Amino acid sequence: MIQLPKDLLNHHTHIRLRQSEMYGVLVDKKRPYSCDDALQTMHCLELVLTGSIDVRYAGCVQQLNSGDIQFRRRGNYQIFPSDDYTSLLIFMENEFVDYFLESHVPDFKQERFIADLPPFVFKTTEFINANITQAIQHISHQQDYSRCIVKFVAHQILLQILANDQSKKIVAFLKYLVEEKKVDLAYFMEANFNRQLSLKDMAKLTGRSVSAFKKEFSQRFNTTPVKWQINRRLEYAEYQLKNSCDPVSTIAYTSGFENISHFSKIYKEKFGTSPKNARIEEVA
Repeated sequence: MIQLPKDLLNHHTHIRLRQSEMYGVLVDKKRPYSCDDALQTMHCLELVLTGSIDVRYAGCVQQLNSGDIQFRRRGNYQIFPSDDYTSLLIFMENEFVDYFLESHVPDFKQERFIADLPPFVFKTTEFINANITQAIQHISHQQDYSRCIVKFVAHQILLQILANDQSKKIVAFLKYLVEEKKVDLAYFMEANFNRQLSLKDMAKLTGRSVSAFKKEFSQRFNTTPVKWQINRRLEYAEYQLKNSCDPVSTIAYTSGFENISHFSKIYKEKFGTSPKNARIEEVA
């Protein structure tokens, strides 16, 4: 699994925008990335410069080509770029989206909105291309006011997208994002128990501060997030050992454990036998 933008920042030219949780990232052909398990922890505006990329979400596959723009909410994706793929990625938090909407579409009346839609895809325009060129220049060669300029470019691109979206669905979707305050803890934990997420990541992805997340989790589950996570991983591993033919190492990995010896140790502590013996006993 990779985390976006976290795992891109160490390998690609980027800029962090001041006074808001935003990043502008240039993805080049020298360090391509491909992942069938990508956790995107921030909303993303992707502008494909060259090549193509397949983005899979909830059973839907979208192929983006040069000149395509996609807006993706934070969440789980499968990402498969071509060898000649390059892009400009603008990552943003709800705070930026909220500020943008309040500044430019404060009186929009939101209709009832269905949230589980595939990411939005748009075509670039001559005006957007001019803004992309400016953003790339300031990310590649940062100078005074580069952060402000790139943030302004993000505003300009979103405004152009909104101006060309006659259905107003993207505005409704952005409104939904900033009004979606909290994610249900039980749903989130079940969907992500085998992912390598820190406490800070879990709090952020569920729309809570770390302290609020820990307090609400304790009240609801009567345990800590880490203890719940380990117990759920062990339960999943036990089921897989008894119902699949996958190697023990594969089961450990898919259950969320990165260290096989640690997995074997805590599995035995919980179930009184090793993972290997558990499989043998089940067969017998």
